[in-house]
Amino acid sequence: MMLNGSPATAPRMLLLDRVDFEPGCYVFDLDRPLFLAAGDQIWAERSSVVVLRAVTGSVERPAGSMTAERWAYKLL
Repeated sequence: MMLNGSPATAPRMLLLDRVDFEPGCYVFDLDRPLFLAAGDQIWAERSSVVVLRAVTGSVERPAGSMTAERWAYKLL
């Protein structure tokens, strides 16, 4: 899943192992898979990920680490 600054709502059930922040910039690698139910919201806050559960209204901050990812392009 890719986040670009505003909260994203899960359209269906999702199982994530990483979250990308704008192509070629940063990746948040989760310590364990994150299950999102339909309607859950996810967004970036500082250098972490925040999840707002649709059913319970609880806020979670899954454990993980932020790393820089660089893409290399080769023109042919």
